[in-house]
Amino acid sequence: MMGAVLDHLRSSAWYYLTAVLATCARIGVVRTYFNQYLRRPVRRLLPFLDPFVTIDIAAKPEEYSFSYQGKVKSSDAYAEVLAYLSAVCSREARELRAEGAGEGHGFVLSLREGQVVADDFKGVTMSWSAVAEEKTTTWRASGRCCRLTFHERHRRLVVDEYLPHVRRAGQEVMFGNRPRRLYSNKKELSYHISSRRDEVWSYIDFDHPTTFDTLAMDPAKKQMIKDDLDDFSNSRDYYRRIGKAWKRGYLLHGPPGTGKSTMIAAMANYLKYDIYDIELTTLETNSDLRKLFIETTGKSIIVIEDIDCSLDLTGSRATMLPPPPFHDDAAEAGYDKSRGKRLNILTLSGLLNFIDGLWSAHSGERIIVFTTNHLDKLDPALIRRGRMDMHIEMSYCGFEAFKTLANNYLEVEAHPLFGAVEELLRAVEMTPADVAECLMPSKRSARDADACLARLIDQLKERKAAEEDKESKTADEDDEQNAAKEEEEDKRETEKVASKSKSKKEKSEACQVVTNGAHTGASGVSVSSSTDSLLIDS
Repeated sequence: MMGAVLDHLRSSAWYYLTAVLATCARIGVVRTYFNQYLRRPVRRLLPFLDPFVTIDIAAKPEEYSFSYQGKVKSSDAYAEVLAYLSAVCSREARELRAEGAGEGHGFVLSLREGQVVADDFKGVTMSWSAVAEEKTTTWRASGRCCRLTFHERHRRLVVDEYLPHVRRAGQEVMFGNRPRRLYSNKKELSYHISSRRDEVWSYIDFDHPTTFDTLAMDPAKKQMIKDDLDDFSNSRDYYRRIGKAWKRGYLLHGPPGTGKSTMIAAMANYLKYDIYDIELTTLETNSDLRKLFIETTGKSIIVIEDIDCSLDLTGSRATMLPPPPFHDDAAEAGYDKSRGKRLNILTLSGLLNFIDGLWSAHSGERIIVFTTNHLDKLDPALIRRGRMDMHIEMSYCGFEAFKTLANNYLEVEAHPLFGAVEELLRAVEMTPADVAECLMPSKRSARDADACLARLIDQLKERKAAEEDKESKTADEDDEQNAAKEEEEDKRETEKVASKSKSKKEKSEACQVVTNGAHTGASGVSVSSSTDSLLIDS
């Protein structure tokens, strides 16, 4: 009621003032005199006649501001104000509009045109109304806008505190009501000047049932991860104070089947974040990765699974493409003539800039998750602290993880066979996925814990026997190799001794020959001497 009266008074005052000024404007002298001497006094007088200020927040989804990289989506201020009014002020309104919340998830209530509601902020009453936006062009349809009316003396309070408060509260309402989504980058992307989010991402509703309560993991490790996620989501002011982008990196590593993807789903459900799953093999350049990144939103988890397989840091990743006709130097164009391939130029440096470069601060409140089965294959620069802040090893199933799975699948918290399972799990490596498969009842309606646990024990015993056989075979092979090695060494030693004996014998025989020759020579001289002496005597 108050808003309608104010609108009537304001329109009446402006009507009469406009008529007077229009009449005076017909006379050039009066116009000149008014501009020189009366304009400022009249401006000072108008606040006394109409001390209320209005701000229109309009919906203009078709308008974009252009940048070098392409179109930038328009502000979401109108949607945030609608969400705020729907949650805070719509209870007072008598005439409302119901709009779909998207994907069949209920309705959002908003004001009908002409409705006025009041909102109190720090003892000051603000007036909101829904009005039709005036047409600025003949081809453009008139839109809707939310009009805020307040007293002139509260201008600074409204601009500096109230409007930011409305936007933050509206964002929280939108975040709580929105359907969460799982995004994936399209195989054939449109990265031209007019690329928008709906052209580079496809999505489905994210409705994964996994939570930390159902996650097969040691409880202490789960609690540590949950505490870290809580600290991150509540640390906006802290990150701003220390001068860091509001993001955090998680590296999940471990053998296949240990629950890395399930962990991501549990994190998303815990924080109520969207998931952006990036397939690096569909990207060709660092620019493609950057364009994907700027089309993501805050409160999201950006995932690159099996990163050791997705990106070849040696530069051998290539796709079959025709050679570029406009380049004389094929090497400059990234074209391998010998293989008929154009080498992709998505590089490690580009990925590092994506993680913690200047673009990493875009929108804020993001979690980046890498998964890998082979931690040793990753470049240390990619997984150092500061990029991947938390390294989480997804290991084989332990007894605590088994108890979670038994409770999930069989609804049992204790059982006489648990002792045997615990003993076997200490001796055998088995992934949570394999354990869960053994605990899956053959008939979903009948959860026979004895049969399922017995099947699990049999599987564990078979694996233990197989591992023991493997170890035994390995030991036998080692013994055979050691025996063969010892035999070879003995043979070499025997040959070496025989060689030494033969050499010694040959040396001995050579010495004997020399000695015999010396004796023979000495005897000949004596005979000759005797003969000579006999001849002389004769």
